[in-house]
Amino acid sequence: MAWLGLETYSAVPVTGILDVIAWIRDPMFSMALPTVRSTIVRDLVTVLQTETDTLAGSSFARKRRRIYDSIGAAFHGTPPLDDAAWKDLVAGLAHLTQVNMVFVRDSKNLEETADKPEELGGASKGLIGFSSNPETWSHEMPVWIVDWHGRWLAIPKDSDSVPTANRILSWLGHLETNGWVVDWPPVDATKEALVEELSQGITWQSTHAKLKKDVLATRLGRERILRALSAWEKH
Repeated sequence: MAWLGLETYSAVPVTGILDVIAWIRDPMFSMALPTVRSTIVRDLVTVLQTETDTLAGSSFARKRRRIYDSIGAAFHGTPPLDDAAWKDLVAGLAHLTQVNMVFVRDSKNLEETADKPEELGGASKGLIGFSSNPETWSHEMPVWIVDWHGRWLAIPKDSDSVPTANRILSWLGHLETNGWVVDWPPVDATKEALVEELSQGITWQSTHAKLKKDVLATRLGRERILRALSAWEKH
């Protein structure tokens, strides 16, 4: 996967986001025949829909029914067309599976959708997103890199490969300097609070205070996440 800066990984093809979850949750899935895989996924759908009851006390509480329905839709080959609903589904599945996910949307996929961010332009290689805000990620929780549409997942080629959790910071930096746009979760705060915190950084300039609030919110989100991920290097 040198095209993504992951030379020690292979892109293993799968047929949907439920296959991704099955691969992660069931050690037998990767070795199973297609017919057996179908059975595993069918049983998994029932388990996942039952598990949506546990979302009641989480940040997904209000989206619980949507995620339940979207799991069934994905199984029947009719995943939600709405981008927000799809994001809720994949993020909810990561939450239920107790993993963190980095989603890759290459430029070809973005061009095929109506929600392509204007700031990407034609030069971008694609968009990188997260199942939740990486600032809150635990070093102990596995990190998986997967295709946004569930067509592949990144698997280390051998046991000597550097664990994803320990290389995520440098990898994201590599992506940003090589034409990828990272969708950093913005910080929800007033512009005054954003400026106050950002102004403590060594790259801050007084003219930055004139930037729009959404730009500052994303910039602070990026800085907080990079600080949190850099702490992983100490483990």
